[in-house]
Amino acid sequence: MKKTNHQKEIKYYGIHACLAIADKRPKDIIKIYIDSSNIKTFKEALKWCSDNKKAYHIVTNADLDKVSGSVHHEGVCIVAKESVPMDERSFIKTIESSQKQMCILYFDGVQNPHNIGSIIRTCAHFNVQYILGSKEDLPALSPSACRIAKGGAEIVQLVKVENPVQFMKILKNKGFHIVSTSSHVKDSLYDVKLPSRMVLALGSEANGVSKDILSFSSMKVQIPGSGLVESLNVSVATSLFLGEFYRQHVRQAC
Repeated sequence: MKKTNHQKEIKYYGIHACLAIADKRPKDIIKIYIDSSNIKTFKEALKWCSDNKKAYHIVTNADLDKVSGSVHHEGVCIVAKESVPMDERSFIKTIESSQKQMCILYFDGVQNPHNIGSIIRTCAHFNVQYILGSKEDLPALSPSACRIAKGGAEIVQLVKVENPVQFMKILKNKGFHIVSTSSHVKDSLYDVKLPSRMVLALGSEANGVSKDILSFSSMKVQIPGSGLVESLNVSVATSLFLGEFYRQHVRQAC
């Protein structure tokens, strides 16, 4: 991911999240705290630290509780520079260079770190590479979200958008269809042909997709179910949508 000169230092934790950082952006590593049980797993990362004069400390799990600020560290914590979102111009150049099928997510008020981490993990699984969000609302990836993403946070790129409405216009002009989820429409996810180049708009569980984004949606789709509850958790709904997009477009192209 593109870097700035004033990046924050973040304490990332969790085995898969830390392995992904060591693999994708080792130069961002500042130091590593690790329990002895994980030395073999992080052998290459520790060697890189030694070769590049970066500190690493073999500590106890109790120490890691304090260093990471979490009991869910899984025996490792990497202090590294924060990965920053892609800018709009770079994103547009990227999508213009490819005409293949593509699904992009748009976060319209999604904030919960557990949901975000789960969604990013799902995106990585189905090779969905970009998540858009407004500059004001797109949350920074917390260490908790990165742990839940299981390494996906180093694969999926966040893109901060200055003006979401204007940006949706740009995407529509470039051949993307805006698809929104709603429990109040008749069209079922499993009865429609999803666009091969689409932006899936995901709203918060409290407010759903905003009216401005809904006005740009060329398709509004619901996930059929028993009706005993109004809707699914946003991360679960995302998994079903991306799985169906993969089945209809990516798998068929293989």
